[in-house]
Amino acid sequence: MRILLVDDSPVQCLVLATMLRAADYTDLVLVNSASAAYAALAESSGSAQTCPIDLIFMDLRMPGVDGISACAVIKGMEALQDIPIIMITSSADFDDLTRAFAAGAMDYITKPPHKTELLARLRSALRLKQETDQRKAHARDLLDLMEQLGSEQHRSDQLLLDLRVEQERSEQLLLNILPAPIATRLKHGERIIADSYADVTVLFTDLVNFTALASAMEPSSLVSLLNEVFSCFDTLVETYGLEKIKTIGDSYMVVGGLLQGHADHTAAVANLALAMQVALKRGIADCPPLELRIGIHCGPVTAGVIGTKKFIYDLWGDTVNVASRMESHGLAGHIQVSDAVYARLSRCYRLTARGQLDIKGKGQMAAYLLIDRHEHDIASGA
Repeated sequence: MRILLVDDSPVQCLVLATMLRAADYTDLVLVNSASAAYAALAESSGSAQTCPIDLIFMDLRMPGVDGISACAVIKGMEALQDIPIIMITSSADFDDLTRAFAAGAMDYITKPPHKTELLARLRSALRLKQETDQRKAHARDLLDLMEQLGSEQHRSDQLLLDLRVEQERSEQLLLNILPAPIATRLKHGERIIADSYADVTVLFTDLVNFTALASAMEPSSLVSLLNEVFSCFDTLVETYGLEKIKTIGDSYMVVGGLLQGHADHTAAVANLALAMQVALKRGIADCPPLELRIGIHCGPVTAGVIGTKKFIYDLWGDTVNVASRMESHGLAGHIQVSDAVYARLSRCYRLTARGQLDIKGKGQMAAYLLIDRHEHDIASGA
């Protein structure tokens, strides 16, 4: 506890110091002017080795700068404004005390000081100083806590944002692998997804002579070529409201009527096949001239998700096998369809009979080549 005594009277300073030391307040700084008080306060507040001033006794009337003016200066300094100042006055003049309190003084004692009164006012001032210091410390702690909470909230918000970005990225990756309804079912906890569909249309494509072409290409060029072709096909699949199932090497598999509830999925798949041919004939950026073999068949299938990590949505059944055979037994640059597909398309599309084909596991099957849509259907948009 350090107390500053400011009085131009050495005798008065000695009297006060004696009373304070007798009450065990021994850390005293005695000065005789306002300027000396400023210096003592500056030293105490600016040095880590010097204890700060906790209380000031200030003579109200001093030559030069009087106690009231000095009090106002001290209270105007942010670092010093919480130090209690008790004015020392020879008479309790109302005007002087009014000015002193207006300048920031907390209390006053009259000369000559009475020990009991002196110590009572001192303890009251120190108690108020302690309470003020505690309130300010609590306020600082609260401010620090609020800043910490703000920082934690910002970090939490950022983590939440990052989590949402990663979640969206994961969902997008999932949608790149699985049809949207299947992805939703997986996210909702279904472990086994296997469904039967009574009637869908399956299409397979294959790039003609791609193996020979690939052997003469750099790996990066090969991947770029497939990306160009299949990205174009992906756009067309989406345009016709169909579902891409997978790619295997240069083979591309599509199904219609599986999840979208397409009313005329066979016609939609036929339109896709014709659009694929047109896209390759017009040329794809950075791609050499390419030809497709396309096979189409319709009928029942089983569909589901297999695997737990590198899972895939796939189709099984005789319909898939026949569609694959329609492609593999087809002709370069042509769309080959089964008799079942022919029956659905013959009214609105132009098809040519190819004859009977020996299909593995099926024996002799009639096959047809899809040429295009009838002109009146194209004109009418049918």
